[in-house]
Amino acid sequence: MLTVSASYSDKMKQKDMVDVVNDMIAAHGDTSLELVSGPTLSADGSEVCVELRRNLETTFLQLIRISSIPVSATSCSAIGEMTSAEIALVLDVSSSMIEEGRFAPMQDAAREFVEAFSSNSKLSDQVKLAIVPFSSRVNIGMTHTDWLMSYAGSPAVPSRWTNPNASYSSSYSKGWWIDGKTPVMYNSKNYYWMGCIEPRADIEMKDTGSTGSYGLTDDNPKGRPFVAMDTNPGSSQSFCPPPITPLSGDFNGLENAISELTSQGSTRLDAGLVAAWYTLSPKWKGMWKDSSTPRSYSSKDRKIAVFMTDGEMNTQYGKSAGKLDWLCYYMQSTSKSDACNNKADQDMLTICSDMKDKGIEIYAVAYGEDADQDTLRACASDDDHFYSASAASSSADYIPDVYKKIAAKIRNESVRLTR
Repeated sequence: MLTVSASYSDKMKQKDMVDVVNDMIAAHGDTSLELVSGPTLSADGSEVCVELRRNLETTFLQLIRISSIPVSATSCSAIGEMTSAEIALVLDVSSSMIEEGRFAPMQDAAREFVEAFSSNSKLSDQVKLAIVPFSSRVNIGMTHTDWLMSYAGSPAVPSRWTNPNASYSSSYSKGWWIDGKTPVMYNSKNYYWMGCIEPRADIEMKDTGSTGSYGLTDDNPKGRPFVAMDTNPGSSQSFCPPPITPLSGDFNGLENAISELTSQGSTRLDAGLVAAWYTLSPKWKGMWKDSSTPRSYSSKDRKIAVFMTDGEMNTQYGKSAGKLDWLCYYMQSTSKSDACNNKADQDMLTICSDMKDKGIEIYAVAYGEDADQDTLRACASDDDHFYSASAASSSADYIPDVYKKIAAKIRNESVRLTR
């Protein structure tokens, strides 16, 4: 019954509800169990009930050749209601996602995750979601250029961002993010989004030779301004994802943001995860467009990050491709980039630990065989918050199905049996 209630939405047809029950029965493995009636919704819409029947073997009645008797029972559970939930969907949009055919299934999964909450009016009023795309960097968008500071003599806001037509030839086309303010220049090979920032850990490393005092924290930009990606001459301007969509209850807008994502760049897991913290931390209340979020940490206000990647940490080391993440600035004397990747992994796990200490639940999804399962499992709240996923629709771990399970679990934790 809990599964039925957690899966219920206002838009579900009776056949869909019956399918949920029959799938539950099949998963139970009891071939004698059958659905008699339901699922039915109570008049006030507060609970869902089903009547199930199974044949029980008899003992004494076998003396008169009655080997079994049917026994029916009705079970009801309350439709899930949450006091409040703030959920950040952290989505890897690095180049491998589209190169390996993983990008479109991920978009389907993320849209279905959003729909799992928007389709139930009892939940949709209590849930807000953020979309945090990441690859080599994260993008704060042109609506937040006041969060930037001048660094190493470079202007706080690069001229490329404010006048992209002057920076690109006529062979490039110009587009806009859904905010109507963040431009992108693109051709058949690359997207050049404006608005990406250098990870704070990279700035801290370049300035001090280590990370920890502020680079891995959830400090808001009033106290710790950001540095534009263009300030680092060793970064590639094309290695930039679309902007973060902060917490919102506009589910159509969220689905639109998912549909408009692009795929490009390498994989900075630490940058993606700490950006999710920016969308959930109460230190950022009023910094994004919704002045009421993020809410304070409390037992009544759940905060959840669903973190997905299809790869391992991939810092830009500077020696081979010529592109340099400042996190690796002091490590180029070594012969391999392993030291820099290991450092970024350690920083990521520090961020994971600090988020969990604040009460943020972390679901980690290892998408495909190339994902770093060990690090993701260590980052997750526990083993029940770790999932493997596949782009193959025939797989039992097909990514839209995995996201349905995570959404159901989040909802299921607010469901209770009534009889």
